[in-house]
Amino acid sequence: MSFKEFIQNFKENNSARKERLRLALEERRINNLVEERSKSSNERELLRYMKENREKQIKNELDIVRKERQREISFDHNALNTPNITKGGDNLLKQKKIFTNNKNMFVGQKSCLQNNPKLLDNGKILK
Repeated sequence: MSFKEFIQNFKENNSARKERLRLALEERRINNLVEERSKSSNERELLRYMKENREKQIKNELDIVRKERQREISFDHNALNTPNITKGGDNLLKQKKIFTNNKNMFVGQKSCLQNNPKLLDNGKILK
């Protein structure tokens, strides 16, 4: 199967799917129209009010959830309240014998200042 055939099959499948979806939506719309026409005007009005009330409740709950999330983002993740070394969130500072080697760690290290021609100018250290 070449690339061209693959693209052609993809387009055909996609167009067939869109056609099935369009037919299903049209059938659903016709069924809803028949149901609405079979109801009385009072029943349609009552259902409309019930739908409006349900939408209001959903909107109120959504507002509450959004406010809670915003509050969590604003206050619960405050960097000042996160546990760290200085506040005792870690027992690193409470450990003993952290620095048991009392040797100088720079002994044996080659100096980065040695043999640097730009460091000295006429015997004076540049700043």
